[in-house]
Amino acid sequence: MTSTTTIYGTGPTGSTKDEIINAVPEDDIFGVAYPLYDKTNSAKGIFRKTKGFELLKSEVRQFVKTERGERVMLPNFGLSLRRFLFEPVTDDLIINMKNEIIVGINTYLPSVKIIRLSVTSNEKVGSNGLPGMTINLVIGSKLTNQQGELSIQL
Repeated sequence: MTSTTTIYGTGPTGSTKDEIINAVPEDDIFGVAYPLYDKTNSAKGIFRKTKGFELLKSEVRQFVKTERGERVMLPNFGLSLRRFLFEPVTDDLIINMKNEIIVGINTYLPSVKIIRLSVTSNEKVGSNGLPGMTINLVIGSKLTNQQGELSIQL
């Protein structure tokens, strides 16, 4: 049996791949901002693009808000934080949530470094008055010296 696939040329070497990956500065990469629609400024439209550190913050926000198993082709993408929401808030629960966040971000967002992480319980989150949790992160980019705060409500 003969193969019908013809391969032309050779694949790039490891050093060439590294040069290609590191050739594009982080500020030149564009992505979609999250959340997709900004309620405060409808002129920006849906699916607005962003770059640099704002893109990094959008990626972290999207990752934390995505429940594991929710993405079709990436079933392990996201965090399983909803299972913690209606549990009694103990030190062990907070530690487990922090571990889930740290392991997930280190696995799926390798360009993000977590500088500080805190998880707090709120008696009322949002307009519904339901109990929830707030995740406060200070993150930095491993590629640049930028860092910033991020607060996410569950």
